[in-house]
Amino acid sequence: MNRIVNPKRKYTHQQMTYDLDSLQKKYPKILTLDIIGESVDGRSIYAIKLGEGKQEILINAAHHAREWLTTNLVMDMIETYCSVVSNDQDVGKYDVKEILNKVTIWFIPMVNPDGVTLVQEGAELFSNRDDLYKWNENQLDFTAWKANIRGVDLNRQYPADWEYIHHDPGHPASMNFKGHKPISEPEVKAVYNFVCKHNFKISLAYHSSGEEIFWKYKSKGKVEQSAKKLADIVSTKTGYQLIYPSENPSGGGFTDWFISNFKRPSFTIEIAPSVGPRPVPLCYYEKIWHENKEVPLELASQLFKCD
Repeated sequence: MNRIVNPKRKYTHQQMTYDLDSLQKKYPKILTLDIIGESVDGRSIYAIKLGEGKQEILINAAHHAREWLTTNLVMDMIETYCSVVSNDQDVGKYDVKEILNKVTIWFIPMVNPDGVTLVQEGAELFSNRDDLYKWNENQLDFTAWKANIRGVDLNRQYPADWEYIHHDPGHPASMNFKGHKPISEPEVKAVYNFVCKHNFKISLAYHSSGEEIFWKYKSKGKVEQSAKKLADIVSTKTGYQLIYPSENPSGGGFTDWFISNFKRPSFTIEIAPSVGPRPVPLCYYEKIWHENKEVPLELASQLFKCD
């Protein structure tokens, strides 16, 4: 098969944009492409729709700049699902065409395109490069960077106990700065507005690394029970460990907000073994793909089993 997406390389926003355009042309009856907003520096933030089902789930990736391998994973999923539907094939035990007739899967493959570009290509592309160097403690190497190009950590921007977030430096930085108010950054605003316009029953945010699943936040009762059931299924499929929060977990994350606001299951999945403050090496990709390629299909299947 002639593949469009090559996930086994440094995968840029520019390449992703080109590949999405190619996928839309190749699979016009399966894939719908939307631009839901722009980054600080004007890069498009894309949402991809697969399926026509009444129920909807959301998969997003690359809130954090150095975690761009999550984009590779999501783009691989998008092409693989389109291909098997087009060719009347399955992914493992999953009849993808049947699933997508019942459940629509939306993907946001790169929430933080400026940050990813900074990590991959350096600061010289950006008009605020002097600030970026200062916030990076005058280091030329940006591979450990997590924030957007205003030095705001996008996964500390959501309105879920934002006031009480732990370990905030109080100023722009490569990581952990929550911003001066929630939803201040255009990337988060795009995702927030998009989610609020839909009726997602389940969401999943891909991060790296650690082979862990965050699923609970402060949920209780039936919300916790339904999330735990799904979390156990995802844990079994991936082999990743479920993480139970402390008594006072730090909020502000996408998953924290989705659980708190919508009272529905949401998961943060940390792919790959822990590799420290850097992008996950590409040599782990095959393992990550094997562990995660069926996860959205399993979550979608669980949804219509509950109908």
